[in-house]
Amino acid sequence: MVPTDFTISTALLRYMEENHVSISAFAAKSGVNSGTLSRFLHAQLQLSVASLDAITRAMGLEEGHFYAAYVKESTANWRRLGPYIIRCAEIGKLDCIEQAAGMLTEHLSYSDQLFDCAEELYHQGYAEAALILYTKVAESEKYQHSERLSWCQYRIFTSSLNADQEHNLNCAIQFEPYVRRLPEALQLDGLKDLANILLSLRKWDKARGYAQEMGRIARMRYNAKHHASKTKRSVIEPAKPLFGYILYSDLILGSIAAEHADYELALEYVSRYEEHSWVVESDEAAEDTKQQFKVWATANRYLYQLMMGKVEVLDAYMAYISSHENEILRALFNIVQAANRYQFEIERYLEPNEHLIAAFLQDKSATGTYTGQMIDDGFAIFLADVGEYYLRQQNTSKGIGYLLDALEVSYQIRNPVNVMRCKTILEHLRSKLSHADLERYEAIRQSRRSSGMLVI
Repeated sequence: MVPTDFTISTALLRYMEENHVSISAFAAKSGVNSGTLSRFLHAQLQLSVASLDAITRAMGLEEGHFYAAYVKESTANWRRLGPYIIRCAEIGKLDCIEQAAGMLTEHLSYSDQLFDCAEELYHQGYAEAALILYTKVAESEKYQHSERLSWCQYRIFTSSLNADQEHNLNCAIQFEPYVRRLPEALQLDGLKDLANILLSLRKWDKARGYAQEMGRIARMRYNAKHHASKTKRSVIEPAKPLFGYILYSDLILGSIAAEHADYELALEYVSRYEEHSWVVESDEAAEDTKQQFKVWATANRYLYQLMMGKVEVLDAYMAYISSHENEILRALFNIVQAANRYQFEIERYLEPNEHLIAAFLQDKSATGTYTGQMIDDGFAIFLADVGEYYLRQQNTSKGIGYLLDALEVSYQIRNPVNVMRCKTILEHLRSKLSHADLERYEAIRQSRRSSGMLVI
């Protein structure tokens, strides 16, 4: 237990007494000015975080040893606590950031500095630390209806997404009221991210609405940028080229049409995001963007034809996808679905790519972002589809293995529909499960119980 009279200065005095070190000697050892040390020890000065770090090193203590005490001994002073928050982020002292930010948000005058600090941390890759600051600023300004509040809510949304579907739905619901309050340029990214996550959650109508709005705003801004006379340029630019949002809107709308089995409409959208003659930009970044949409358009044209029952395009589809390795797994998602629907064989496509499936099971590197959540959700459904495919091919052992994989991933991402699907099939096949399969089946369900998750 820490003594109630413990302070940084008492700890330093005790160290100096026990080690028979004078102020001047410790100043030489730590590099902190002796006058600064003297005033600090006599409670006439608060240390800077740089001086605190130097003292901590000189005492032979671990980095950040006094950080919890530092914030308790501090007043709401940005000059001291601003650099302190940055250092806390660098060494992972998130609880200390929480305390410091809480002190500062009691004074609305510090909202600007806290928000700017959050942005700095966000762009430097300290997302967890930035999330604390965005949340504190949002809480302090919740009645202000400010642009900054909407910006904070956007950062909170994108930083909070993970592999849990229920959690991500709640994140989307929390952010939705703020997306249209963002600056128009930033709205495009907000609408895109909302459409993506709602697409992954199979909320087709909502995803369509946000995709349409993204396309509308992007077209309006693109027309103003290139065709209106003397248009004042926005200070804030979207993350991607404007024309990319137009094409991406059509890509999402095509995907939603395909999910509703309206493949003719989906193919119309393919033609729209494949055709770029209207695009003014021709720099390297623009050409890369155009090429990516051409790849998606070619692959999706094959896909939608396949889903319409045109099995003859399968060889060409797989040949094309094989030259784009990062697209193979997603292509297999759809090929297996088509094979189950139209009853054709695909072992010659599945078996050479089983290493990709196994690798993704072992290391789902995208997990924790909205795109990762989309892939995880599709992957869980895909594993169940593969399981059903092999059962139809009378390869019961392999089919059960994939269904168990699907059940495990579905529990992890909280996809109750796929959990029920897998569990129903496995219960129907229970008599055909090997001893090892039964043990794994129970272990998966028991691990969910242990984590406090409802087991269906």
